[in-house]
Amino acid sequence: MSLFRTSTYRGVGVAASIATAIGLVFGGLAIAGPASADTMPPNPANPATPPTVSAQALPTTQIDGVAWAQVVVGNTVYVAGKFTTARPAGAPAGSNTTPRSNLLAYNVATGALISTFNVPLNAQALAIAATPDGSRVYVGGDFTTAGGGNYYRIVAISTATGQIVSSFRPIMESQVRALAATNTAVYAGGTFSSVNGASRGYIAEINASNGALMTTFAASADYVVDALAVSPDGTKLYAGGRFQNMNGSSHYGLAMLNGTTGANLPFPANSVVRDAGTQAGITTLVATSDRVYGAGYVFGSGGNLEGSFAADANTGALIWLEDCHGDTYNVYPLGDALYAVGHPHDCRNVGGFPETNPRTFHHSIAFSKARTGTLTNDGNRSYFNFSGQPSPSQLNWFPDYVTGSFTGQGQAAWSLAGNSQYLVVGGEFPFVNGVAQYGLTRFAFDSVVRSNVGPNNNTALAPNATSPTAGQAKVTWTSTYDQDNTNLNYKLVRDGNTASPVYQANQLSTFWNRPAMSFTDTGLAGGSQHTYTLYVTDPDGNQINRAGNTVTIAGGGANQNPVASFVATPDGLSVSVDGSASSDPDGSVAAWAWTFGDGGTATGVTAGHTYAAAGTYTITLKVTDNRGGQATTSKPVTVTATASTTVARDAFERSVATGWGSAEVGGTWAGAGDASAYAVGSGTGQMVDPAGVTKTETLNAVSSNRTDTAVTFTTDVASSGGGIFVSAIGRQVGSIGYEGRAWISGSGAVQVQLLQGGNTLQAVPVSGLTYTAGQQLTLRVQVFGTSPTTVRAKLWPAIQAEPAAWQASVTDTTATLQATGSVGLRTYLSGAATLTPVRAKFDNYLVSVVP
Repeated sequence: MSLFRTSTYRGVGVAASIATAIGLVFGGLAIAGPASADTMPPNPANPATPPTVSAQALPTTQIDGVAWAQVVVGNTVYVAGKFTTARPAGAPAGSNTTPRSNLLAYNVATGALISTFNVPLNAQALAIAATPDGSRVYVGGDFTTAGGGNYYRIVAISTATGQIVSSFRPIMESQVRALAATNTAVYAGGTFSSVNGASRGYIAEINASNGALMTTFAASADYVVDALAVSPDGTKLYAGGRFQNMNGSSHYGLAMLNGTTGANLPFPANSVVRDAGTQAGITTLVATSDRVYGAGYVFGSGGNLEGSFAADANTGALIWLEDCHGDTYNVYPLGDALYAVGHPHDCRNVGGFPETNPRTFHHSIAFSKARTGTLTNDGNRSYFNFSGQPSPSQLNWFPDYVTGSFTGQGQAAWSLAGNSQYLVVGGEFPFVNGVAQYGLTRFAFDSVVRSNVGPNNNTALAPNATSPTAGQAKVTWTSTYDQDNTNLNYKLVRDGNTASPVYQANQLSTFWNRPAMSFTDTGLAGGSQHTYTLYVTDPDGNQINRAGNTVTIAGGGANQNPVASFVATPDGLSVSVDGSASSDPDGSVAAWAWTFGDGGTATGVTAGHTYAAAGTYTITLKVTDNRGGQATTSKPVTVTATASTTVARDAFERSVATGWGSAEVGGTWAGAGDASAYAVGSGTGQMVDPAGVTKTETLNAVSSNRTDTAVTFTTDVASSGGGIFVSAIGRQVGSIGYEGRAWISGSGAVQVQLLQGGNTLQAVPVSGLTYTAGQQLTLRVQVFGTSPTTVRAKLWPAIQAEPAAWQASVTDTTATLQATGSVGLRTYLSGAATLTPVRAKFDNYLVSVVP
């Protein structure tokens, strides 16, 4: 659709009529931001790495009209548009309203209306910009009064007081559609032909102190200026709109000017991006220290780009462009992404989503700041062919809006702004992600609000099981998608046994590219019946599941019962049992049930039990196969009251709200810092780590210089930034100790590290292991001997057999550590982590004496 429209849809946009158009705004805002990612290498393996802003829409003040433009100063969002009231998030239309005439402010962190700010305008506001020092916001539009006084289409407001700056009172002859500001001046663009009675061609510079026209700035366009942005140093002004000439020279909708004189500067990007005239134009410009971003619209002749572009802020050279079909109204750079709003409906040329019939509009999308490839051409001759031009990657960020009816233009989102924590979107939409939220909404970085937008639970996800081969089940399904993540984890469970999934893998997918997935389950008994359930989890921990059909395995016949067999190993008053030698001749063993002869019971292929007194007890194992057949075997075991080699043990089978309480063996856990960071529940000991914080639990009643520690751990979210560190302390003497540590990097790569105090003695990568959230790892650490002390460790997935070799091993003679010490567990989350907080979970903690 075009910048101006009637209700008639056409192939490239919507019919335009300047004579009947209502005024819309796409004003630019100069933003001082970090250096762009020009030099970032392309990532062909995963070009759609998700942006760090989630697709979860946060509750925000609502309006009853349209938000044309926004700017964020500190934690305050200033909104310019056409509306008469505001109401809280969740309030239905017409209820709990507060009068606000075309201008309001709200808190970006809470979404709540700022009640102390109220400057009513008598007509719509179309543009808004802040000074670099944040002391003022300038508002432009159609109004002729502001706060009850006469202010002709432009007004300055103090952010400190929320009051109009009365000394700034220029007279703009006609509509102001674009603004950009320095601390001493404001640039205006629009339809006006004079300022303070002096002739001006659609663009002007105005003195901030007194509203006087700056006569040294002599730029002049031959048609409407719709977008302005100023470089952070104030030396350059970027102008966009529907003009074909600037200062008498052809610039076709896009110009770079000297910020003092208004003289033309070279802007090579406008030899590629050509949007001007009555049926095309540049809609928005945003400047950072090294780039200028822009976007445009086209309907009919006179233009070629409906998407966005990035150009060098100093030379004007094109860095990249994306030519998604469907006009773009506003852009905003944040983090490593450029966010855009409009009505794109076909992004195939940039490797993104395709056209549908009928069309599907995605009203806010995102692209990498990095240049990652070149554009292709979809063969649609209704659009210009940019094939071969440099391009970014489309990112997987797709909030879902309902189009509004307020302007009659069939649009949803019109404007963008933000700060280091939030992205704000404004427009005329009545719903976001299926929730009523009119006209304004917010999105946050995961470090501020963890996304609750999970994978899509569509019907094609349901696993379909067949048995084309005796003893096997082939399970197939179609991968799903997520609105703000591409890398999803799939876990397939047989017959509800979530503790032992038969298949687990990660898969990249988007809503337009959903690969087929399958798994063949083997070793199943003929005639047995099974049901498979698929669990899908995104990197934010949101999970869905789909149950499939019941399948009967081919090759059925009379079931043969399993064979029960086990090994029992006593250790003092304790015994460990292992039933893995049990077997089934025509299927598989599905369950193990133990009785220990003193009333104690357990389940699972392995188990442990501690007797209250020495003696001989009969242990019985009953196994059940996958078709219900059973077998039982028993054997005696003798336990003694001699000293056990176990110095500490904890399976965390209790519930403690704060702290860890007491271990089964080893005494009371002592936690460092706030006790609320520690808890025991659901069979795990838990530590909650904010970024840059260390959490430690120790058993100070233990005193040993020959410890062998094993513990199983996992985390609730994936690693990010500098990574997650999980340690088993083998000997703690005073404030320092020896520990073995697992380091999970931000990419999921894993190292085993050996430490003495804060010093890393050795670090060894664990080959073939890439960690995903929720995966259970086992860490084993031995610390034994004095002068020297041997420290060694190994790490492996808990579902696999323990590796025979130690992965890291050193000796050390630090004097203060050649003694007995306590034991414990520790976690640390990198200060650069973006997925926070992280909850580490421990289980099966055992410390024995090294022989």
